[in-house]
Amino acid sequence: MIISIGRQTGSGGREIAYKLSNELNFTYLNKEKLLQKAKDFGYFEEMNRLYKEKPVNSLLQAIVKNEVALEKKDNIRKIYNELTKDGDYIIVGRCANYFLRQNSDFLSVFLHASAEFKTKRIMQQENLNKQNALEYMELEDTNRESFHNYYTNEKWGDSIYYDLCIDTSKFGIEKTIKFIINAIKNL
Repeated sequence: MIISIGRQTGSGGREIAYKLSNELNFTYLNKEKLLQKAKDFGYFEEMNRLYKEKPVNSLLQAIVKNEVALEKKDNIRKIYNELTKDGDYIIVGRCANYFLRQNSDFLSVFLHASAEFKTKRIMQQENLNKQNALEYMELEDTNRESFHNYYTNEKWGDSIYYDLCIDTSKFGIEKTIKFIINAIKNL
């Protein structure tokens, strides 16, 4: 089984993915681990380019780059499938919900939370004051949204593109984990 976790900055996505992987005995793939696995399979350059890709601002550049992105989609999908064919995985971010959704044993989750919840977590984790935490959160989410929309032509965080959307500020980290496990059991 593969679980993809998309998340707003500060919603607890990394923590939830890590704890969930331990509880389910799944392999946790964040950026670093996914790149290492890609290196082991001979796909490092392709995945590294995916991680370094920056969506563009001008319309002309966007048209040219979008054509290139369309050509890359099939290749990225093949790489994701190759990297995840041999086990159970939890993948954090990087459009995994899009590239792996055709798999039959797949669950996509999007985590969001109230601004207050996210800001408090970011202030604690990143040791930032409130203003800097808000700026950090906005920049990170803008980058995630831009990257996702660029590669998928879908709206990042829109519930129609995920199997589960969970407000972690409402349920908390531990209850969110239990909620996801319960959803898996009922697939």
